[in-house]
Amino acid sequence: RSRNGNMMYGVNTAVSAAVKKLSQHDYVTHNLANANTPGFKAERLIFVRRPEADPMAEDSFSHEPVVLIDHSPGTLQKSGNPLDVAIQGEGFFVIETKNGERYTRNGSFTLNQNGEMVTQSGDAVMGEGGRITISGRKVEISNAGSVSVDGSEVGKLKIVDFKKKDALVKRGTGLFEASGKAEQTAVDTPEVRSGYLETSNILAVKEMVEMIDIQRSFEAYLKVMQTMSEQDRMSTNRIGKIF
Repeated sequence: RSRNGNMMYGVNTAVSAAVKKLSQHDYVTHNLANANTPGFKAERLIFVRRPEADPMAEDSFSHEPVVLIDHSPGTLQKSGNPLDVAIQGEGFFVIETKNGERYTRNGSFTLNQNGEMVTQSGDAVMGEGGRITISGRKVEISNAGSVSVDGSEVGKLKIVDFKKKDALVKRGTGLFEASGKAEQTAVDTPEVRSGYLETSNILAVKEMVEMIDIQRSFEAYLKVMQTMSEQDRMSTNRIGKIF
């Protein structure tokens, strides 16, 4: 490989690495922005080498971006709102959207104009028998997920789980879509807490440390590119003087 070829290879490698760091920075920023979003799960962007890629290649085309979602639970925080519900242990609430069923750990629910239990975005929260309609004064949700109004049961929250959570696909803030590989399972004895919300599992200090590390790496790659560019300019000037 010629000197110029080595120079271009080095610059391309540095550019590729810098671009990857910028992409990872976006995810860390997104995590921090949702540190106070109930039920939010941290996301990590990693780059996995493509099986057919040249082992010596370090450009973006040799790696595939993969988003990993941390499904570890957040802590339960008391809100006092009876329509706020947190799942203790495994499971997801089932949400009916215009694009099909979605799943979430965010139990910040409310009522629409028809008295149906919905998410803050207006999507219906599903019960085991369909939508849950509340008409009355006193709403109570038991630890098993049964919804009662003025002492009469009107429905039970539908809670499901998945054998392979890494097959869940993020669809908007806090919502997941299940691919066939996720293998949905029923949660026979769910445990929920009314008047509580699950906080995000974001650790702000950890995210800030990650952000600083990414920024330092990005700056280092920029310095490498500047150094190589300067060396290339000096080499060109020397050749000009010789000829």
